[in-house]
Amino acid sequence: MADRNKIIKTLADAATMVLPKEARTRARKRIRARLLLNRSRQGDVIVVSRPKSGRTWLRAMVSLLYARRYGLAENELLEFDNFHRANPAIPTYSFIHGQGLDEILDAEPSPAWMGGKKLVFLVRNPLDVAVSEYFQSTRRASAVKREMHGVDEDISMFDFVMESPQGLRATVPFMNDWLRRVEALGIDAIMLRYEDLRADPQAGLKQLTEFLGAEFTDEEIAAAVAGTEFEVLKEKERTNFYNNARLSARDPSDPDSFKVRRAKVGGYHDYFEPQEIAAMEAYVAARLSPVFGYREPPPATESGTQA
Repeated sequence: MADRNKIIKTLADAATMVLPKEARTRARKRIRARLLLNRSRQGDVIVVSRPKSGRTWLRAMVSLLYARRYGLAENELLEFDNFHRANPAIPTYSFIHGQGLDEILDAEPSPAWMGGKKLVFLVRNPLDVAVSEYFQSTRRASAVKREMHGVDEDISMFDFVMESPQGLRATVPFMNDWLRRVEALGIDAIMLRYEDLRADPQAGLKQLTEFLGAEFTDEEIAAAVAGTEFEVLKEKERTNFYNNARLSARDPSDPDSFKVRRAKVGGYHDYFEPQEIAAMEAYVAARLSPVFGYREPPPATESGTQA
């Protein structure tokens, strides 16, 4: 499914190239939304998050758990149904960022196809998300994606965070909307905070596997965490261990081009002047639901595991 979707997106990007900019952007977003919808319909587990919320790290941990339990290749990442095809005991996973599904789900707020699924809502402090997205958009993203998301690669980091369609203007409403959406769907769901996973990854991974009804021992969970620690995962990216574009370095000489970049909780403090930090934190405090626990500025911590 993942390879098929990639092929469809590549063909769609080529076919729409002749259209005016606004028309091809709309067409590409519409096609991607339909692909997300189809994947969500067919997945047993749906993982929803904004980009740069730790999804790749979570994917790597869960992949390693299944690989070691069922004797699969450890250099493969979960890609929808690849693990399920290798062993039907493993559920299919739909990792989605959710953009584009909003209008579809708003028109069908309680779709029947959601019944029986498990939904994981992965969140992270939107300020750290926005900074990480800045590096993703300016160092890793293709020209097609930058155009589709309206990103100027020469934009300053502060302007990106505050004004870009990929900054806080997108991240905060996304989190609020999906919080409301998850509650309205009334399905089996769990919210995982990146910061909690970072503080105690074994407890967070165990919480996730128990929610999914998967029985892994504490030893298996500890081994999966150890195999995806920050430095370990960064080295795997540098050497293209997974042979997967999701986790391969764009420029091994540029640490900010890595998918596994810093993994620092509250790391946004390192990039801005005090008045800029105050403005960003005020924006979040005024608009983000208090349910997430991000309306009070967090202390920065040292690097850990994030992708």
